[in-house]
Amino acid sequence: MNSSGCVLDGGKMEKITLLSESEPAQSRILADSILNRMKPPFAEHGFAGFWFQGIAISAYQDYLQNSRKSLLTRRILRGCGGVLTSSPKVQQLHEQYVTRIAPTDINFGEALRLESPYCYILCENGQPNKAQKLFNRYGVNTVLSWPLKHFASDAWAGRFTLLSKYTYDEINATGLEITLKQAQMSLFEHFHNEINPFRQCNLFNQTAIKALKMAATGLHNHEISQELHITVRGVEYHLESIRNKLSASNRANLVHIAHQLEII
Repeated sequence: MNSSGCVLDGGKMEKITLLSESEPAQSRILADSILNRMKPPFAEHGFAGFWFQGIAISAYQDYLQNSRKSLLTRRILRGCGGVLTSSPKVQQLHEQYVTRIAPTDINFGEALRLESPYCYILCENGQPNKAQKLFNRYGVNTVLSWPLKHFASDAWAGRFTLLSKYTYDEINATGLEITLKQAQMSLFEHFHNEINPFRQCNLFNQTAIKALKMAATGLHNHEISQELHITVRGVEYHLESIRNKLSASNRANLVHIAHQLEII
């Protein structure tokens, strides 16, 4: 199935949201190369664009609870961090969706359920909803969320959001999961930490993470304070803050949870 004609076509596939201008050109070239290789097999299934991100296993329940005490609040879940987009135009679409549409869109929460693929509902009561109006402006008629189990973590999974100009019935789903698993393996190999939903910069204070890494090696608070050039009370504050966020019972449990979430 050829996907030519969709406004998402054209332009090289790029890793937009994870590489800053300060990073080596070699890294940007690598990202371009990896994502470019994904374009032909995705197009064979009828998809002209996508975004990919890591999703916490607890995300759907956190979304339903909508508690400010949750580590993953709705604001965090609707963030743009850790998202790989297939082109600048898809990056723009994603940002518009999560900022303008997602807060009131039925699809956003449903797509956080990781048991099976989910096709976005773009029409309600016989009328196009806000999501359909946005996606249609980009030539997209079908949005398919496809979660994939993480091969080495029980805390989070990968998820592709696939974009097609075709209707759902016209999409070539034969072998699609195999294609997506191969793509995810490549993305995990090269960008695992960047994709990890628990490593996004707005989740934890970076000084707290540094203190936690040192605590995990067995350093005492006064030794950590000397390394970080902060007071012992400052170290205690940062470790207590992150312990509360992760609902850890004590220092040892905090280190254990942090290893499980791969944040240290």
